Amino acid sequence: MNCRKCKGCEISSNVLFDRFASKRIALIGNPNCGKTTLFNLLTKSHQYVGNWPGVTVDRVEGHVEDYNYAIVDLPGLYALSPYSAEELVSRNYLLSDEYDVILNIVDASHLERSLSLTLELASFNKPMVIALNMMDVIAKQGISIDVKALENALGVPVVTMSASKKKGEKELLKTIAKARVPEIDRYYDKNVIDIIDSVAEKITDEKSLFSRRFIATSLLQSDEVYLEEHESNQTIMDSVKKGIKDLEEYTKTDCQAYFAQARYDAIDSIVDSCKKKLESGHSDITKAIDSVVLNRILALPVFFIVVGFVYFGAMYFTSYLELIPHLSDGETESLTITDYVNDVVFGEYVSAIVENMLTAVSSPDWLVSLMVDGVVGGVGAVLGFLPQIACLFIFLSFLEQSGYMTRVAFILDRIFRSFGLSGKNFIPLVIATGCGVPALMANATIDNINEKRIGLITTTFIPCSAKLPIMTMIFASVMNNAWWFAPFVYAMSIFSIVCTGIILKKSNAFNESVSPFVMEIPDYHMPSVFSVLKEVYSRCKAFVIKAGTVIFLVVVLVWLLSNTGVENKNIGFIENIDNSFLAMIGGLIAFLFAPIGFGSWQSAVAMVNGFLAKENVVSTMAVVLGLSENTLEEDQSLSQALVSFFARINGCDESSALLPIIGLSFLSFCLWSTPCVAALGAMKRQLGSNRWFLFAIFYMTAWAYGISLVIYQLFGYMFGVVQFNTFTVVAIAVLVLFIVLLIRPSKHKGVSLSIPSKRID
Repeated sequence: MNCRKCKGCEISSNVLFDRFASKRIALIGNPNCGKTTLFNLLTKSHQYVGNWPGVTVDRVEGHVEDYNYAIVDLPGLYALSPYSAEELVSRNYLLSDEYDVILNIVDASHLERSLSLTLELASFNKPMVIALNMMDVIAKQGISIDVKALENALGVPVVTMSASKKKGEKELLKTIAKARVPEIDRYYDKNVIDIIDSVAEKITDEKSLFSRRFIATSLLQSDEVYLEEHESNQTIMDSVKKGIKDLEEYTKTDCQAYFAQARYDAIDSIVDSCKKKLESGHSDITKAIDSVVLNRILALPVFFIVVGFVYFGAMYFTSYLELIPHLSDGETESLTITDYVNDVVFGEYVSAIVENMLTAVSSPDWLVSLMVDGVVGGVGAVLGFLPQIACLFIFLSFLEQSGYMTRVAFILDRIFRSFGLSGKNFIPLVIATGCGVPALMANATIDNINEKRIGLITTTFIPCSAKLPIMTMIFASVMNNAWWFAPFVYAMSIFSIVCTGIILKKSNAFNESVSPFVMEIPDYHMPSVFSVLKEVYSRCKAFVIKAGTVIFLVVVLVWLLSNTGVENKNIGFIENIDNSFLAMIGGLIAFLFAPIGFGSWQSAVAMVNGFLAKENVVSTMAVVLGLSENTLEEDQSLSQALVSFFARINGCDESSALLPIIGLSFLSFCLWSTPCVAALGAMKRQLGSNRWFLFAIFYMTAWAYGISLVIYQLFGYMFGVVQFNTFTVVAIAVLVLFIVLLIRPSKHKGVSLSIPSKRID
């Protein structure tokens, strides 16, 4: 991570903070408890973001200057169980002993749920302070909490506050110096603690007694991570087996059930001693809204209306609503935000500035063309999506922070679990109808790593706005404007997503157990403008940096290949694209597309350019078919040229029944193969692994090729327009393999693909 004081150097955040901080504080709490708001309030702008070692979970650290505290913001979680990367990161850090104080933020409006994590944290025997947040919320709910009684019950200082209203942070900072160590003995029976210690003393590779106690307690509850870690140590495993037997004989119950019940008994006792409910525990507004949005009949229709408003609002505002006046050819015209960014900012201003600068220093023509036509044109086309992305993120951040999106995930979870995904996967699919890049980035909210990977692989199966021109081209040409065409395409997209989820979930590569879906249903609240804008800025910045850098390299490469080649026995810049290196490359790989109906260098080049941006497929076909760019709007010219082209390369008549089959094959490969490089950049960042990134590319390409092969070979044979050949046999084998993978039983014993959701109010 680059530090602010030493720009450009690589320095560990631990070294940075250890050098200046008097105390290191581990900030931890449940999701939606106000943890991020409190972190921002305490650290102001003194924040450093990176990744935890080995995972893509954000590592966020901050510095409190007045008190010289370093704060490590641990991922929000409900328990320290090993279900997600966030939970593993948090408990590994707590076991590391690299901090001085635990700052546990507790949601006062969900006290019972929050205290479950608090009791787990107590077992680490570290000084702890409780930040009792949302005090303004419980006041509106008619609930009061006796803070002194809560302090006595927990044995640690408790500070009341409202982070969103900036109340209580000064008292909290003063109280951190008074942090106390909680006593674990008050939560478990002495005989149970003796059994835990009998296992802990066999664990010799941990730093402290309480680290060993936590691991021993986890082993007694059959924690999969620690069982796998210590399975080779027979001494430890024998002590665990004996401990489980002794504990179950003593408590007359299952080990896991005992520890859970002991925590809940302690929580009930604590809550009874300090919490008084004067009125109903839910706000009347929340109950009234939930009676509609969580209604069994109305929930899905309401969701579709809300998502439709979000999508239409973002698209209308940026792509249809003409807001910005612009002087063109002596006349004033109104432009949309998207058109203004594309046509004016990059098309006129940036390109003119770059061209003038290069011309002023007498740059060669090829460099001017590279920078203006290639870099500015290519990167500018991607950044032209930024207004749409920002608007979508504003709407989505508002819905997420208001509490509505958690309800959507809860509603859809049971449906999506039936084919290996969760309710959280639905939101990226909706966003993907606009652009695949923000849709892929939206998968970051998915906790389960396997569901996230499947989501990243399937998200771009939904046709985005960049793929619509390809659909229109095929629709208006070889499909002869068939009414069923668009519904068929979207049905195939949904089919691809469902089948992929089922197939991959049964694969050995996805051998992690499916985690239970526990979803908190918080009260509705109005998000702050600062929080929404901060989230939007963070996401847009990631889009510009990650996607922009990837597409920059591809733009340069494509420009060079399409403008250079062998012409008149000379190697250099060429006039005819047929003589370009790009055409040569297309010719080399054209044979790959012959089995699926379009084995020509023109088609191959279109597919290559489609990796830059999917809409390039249309413009590339127009160029290689001998049409000028100004004929792109003349649908009949391009449509007729495409019909003639497909007929020519397949040796058939222009009225042949083979042409619609070729069109479907061509479209299938374009839609469901590897997405554009901007989307690939976002996908690589979210996957965080080169191995999984390469697998995703392979799977999507294989899936698209397989569909195209079956459509061309089998459908063509069924309609009598393709002769039976070797590739027909391959297509049959592909279809059989697909059916086998789809219906085979899962190899994961004890893992259900349909785990019910749990709602926590």
